[in-house]
Amino acid sequence: MRLLRIAALLLLISFGAGCRSKEKEAILARRAELIDLMHGNSGDADIEAAIQKSRATLGVFMEALKAPRPGQSQFLVRREFPTETAGKRQILIVNDVTYDGKLIHGRLDDRTALPGSGAPRNGLVSFPPEEICDWMFNEDGKAAGGYMLRVLKQKMTPKEWQSYAEKITFKEE
Repeated sequence: MRLLRIAALLLLISFGAGCRSKEKEAILARRAELIDLMHGNSGDADIEAAIQKSRATLGVFMEALKAPRPGQSQFLVRREFPTETAGKRQILIVNDVTYDGKLIHGRLDDRTALPGSGAPRNGLVSFPPEEICDWMFNEDGKAAGGYMLRVLKQKMTPKEWQSYAEKITFKEE
């Protein structure tokens, strides 16, 4: 009888560990899915449309960046960086954006960067405006641009979005 109880207990423990393992696998798979979406590797039509819209409206961003009006601040962009994996891309956030008339300058601020991004250790990057995949700035407390971010929000659960919402000091238009 004692042996039967021990066997049952071991079965319950292993079943519980198996459930936790499957839950963990599901969480990790969802995280990988979201990172692929954020980096533009999912083939998602909405993400690709957001990138095209960002590029089509880049003039709005550049005008504001060059001569911000009162209430316009916190300029950031997303740019594609290389990866070590052929056929993969990574679109990362660049904060503290400035423009010198030729190049965008800023600080890479994205903890999802993959090996091979070419980003320097200090995170300082410079590139032509044409390489911007998405742009956003604070205009009187509301977000201007941020087309990829808006798509990501639609594709995330409220719980997944919560950690991003806490980092954004301005809200949607």
